[in-house]
Amino acid sequence: MQKQTLLLWLLVSLLGCNAPEARPPVLPPGQPAPVAGQTCPDWVHNRHTVRGPDGEIYPTWHPQVDPEYGCYFTHEHGDDPRTSLANPELPPFGYVGKLAGMPEAHEGFKVFVANRGTRNDEDRIALTSTRIVAHMGTGGVRRYSVRQHSLMFDLVAPSGHRVSVQGMADTGLVGSICERDPTLNDADPSNDIGRSVMTLPGTGCHSQNPGSLYEIWAFKLRLADKAEVIASTAVFDPITTMNPANLSELHYTEQVFRGFAGLRGCDREAYHGPVYWYNPSGPEVFFTDAFGKAGGPLRQLVSRHSDIGIWMSQRSDGFQNQFKLPRNHCAPGLGLLN
Repeated sequence: MQKQTLLLWLLVSLLGCNAPEARPPVLPPGQPAPVAGQTCPDWVHNRHTVRGPDGEIYPTWHPQVDPEYGCYFTHEHGDDPRTSLANPELPPFGYVGKLAGMPEAHEGFKVFVANRGTRNDEDRIALTSTRIVAHMGTGGVRRYSVRQHSLMFDLVAPSGHRVSVQGMADTGLVGSICERDPTLNDADPSNDIGRSVMTLPGTGCHSQNPGSLYEIWAFKLRLADKAEVIASTAVFDPITTMNPANLSELHYTEQVFRGFAGLRGCDREAYHGPVYWYNPSGPEVFFTDAFGKAGGPLRQLVSRHSDIGIWMSQRSDGFQNQFKLPRNHCAPGLGLLN
């Protein structure tokens, strides 16, 4: 026994002597070194890229804390798309907007993953696997005046229903939450408020001390009359608040309403679906422009079905054709552009 212990000790000692020494990372010329627990230099962020369908390099999803250096980024992109059972590929942020001639701020891209079998806070179970990649940041004011925002949506169902689509989705008009319900129920889709945002006290239905903060967007993407995808994304801590009289004014929510602090647009939820199929016999793969019209560079996939929605979630008291899932990605280091 003593002889075996001695041999083991000698082996460990020899391995330890021959083990390579830890070396500091090789830095790009003239660039600062990343420090764990502090904000990452730009060059660290710029390493997180993916090649798009056009062969160009685009920024993509990354964790809020860099896995190699332990430094943090001042924004986050939500769920890890690689965990999705509907589409585990890294999305090229900005690809759709580039084709549309509508550049979108990198910080605003958010990913929402809901895999089949997931149970949400309402005890509903996802019956499909879906992934949303939506451009929805709350740190700037352009979202008040820009109606189209990029959307990538993937769905895989046990029934064979499937979509993998992308384009500039219509998010409707902008207004307060108290304006939204009347417009959605007046049978006139042209005045629907699809981006319900916080507005300054005394405007809309918001007082100086609201009980809660909430911003929700509805994304609608129709593709060459073969499918229509609807997804909604919401945030419980919007960074900025709108002045309806001047959409270009910047007002930070925590400075506008009493009792709120540290708002970073990181506490969110998403409504996956509904999805409508109008493709009973056509090709499953087709191409559109960035706004869903036939002919263009964007590859779309819609399974051969004709269904006004499918069951996407289940609970003991019934079904529904969408699935809601809250996600909180708040973490130290997040800034006012997220």
